[in-house]
Amino acid sequence: MRNRITTARLVTIILGGMATLALSACEATTPTASTSDVVDEVAFVDGERLIYELVNVQGDPLGSGVLTTRVKGSRFVLEQHYESMATGDSTPSTDHVTVAVDMTTLRPFGGLRVAARIDNDGDTKNEIYEWVYDVDGDVTGMGHSSTINGKLDGGQLELREHYYDNETSLWLWRTLPFSDEFEANYVSVNPLDGKQQTVKVQTPSTETIEVQAGTFEVWRLIVRNGRSLRSAWINVEAPHEVVKWDNGDVIFRLQRSEVLD
Repeated sequence: MRNRITTARLVTIILGGMATLALSACEATTPTASTSDVVDEVAFVDGERLIYELVNVQGDPLGSGVLTTRVKGSRFVLEQHYESMATGDSTPSTDHVTVAVDMTTLRPFGGLRVAARIDNDGDTKNEIYEWVYDVDGDVTGMGHSSTINGKLDGGQLELREHYYDNETSLWLWRTLPFSDEFEANYVSVNPLDGKQQTVKVQTPSTETIEVQAGTFEVWRLIVRNGRSLRSAWINVEAPHEVVKWDNGDVIFRLQRSEVLD
């Protein structure tokens, strides 16, 4: 039996490895397969809001997540907000991530993450991460910096081809050309630690699953990097919401969807 995840670790698990998995040093530097652009059709719209319950593998509640899509000018602004369950008089941990991407290709421009974690001693740990993609330079790269309780750090990363921001994965996977023969590899950039990896995605079959938001026919998406494997379940019908996502520690289950004015 696995131990229940503490709120001090929840935010790290959700976003540190939300979309794929932790990066190994080898995977961060060495391509493991030929890659390509994977976006086929973008079906999400301005004002879309998806609300998720977050549970552990035993089904115990851990917190909530909200994914919001906004159009600003010629870009999508993709927002994630996560909040841990409050216990007793404790303040919940929160994590908010915003990434701006191209509306057609989902190529990223930059992002911001603001997290407030309550540790086991009840102390608040504040973290701010910022990153910008230099898409116009001679060498495509990403600059990233972080401030953790006042301590500043930063770095630069030269990017490989066919890259997408790891923090946009729950949108990226909705744009794939779904079929039982689909298989592709792309590069996922993790701006939180300035690394990148090859990710393989496949949609081998459809299933029917039930969550609080309803009963859905879904594509089961298999996500691999290295020897690790995870699954997401994507609505067959447009706009192809992620109905369920299991990152190995936290399971996302769709509670409801709406479009804001």
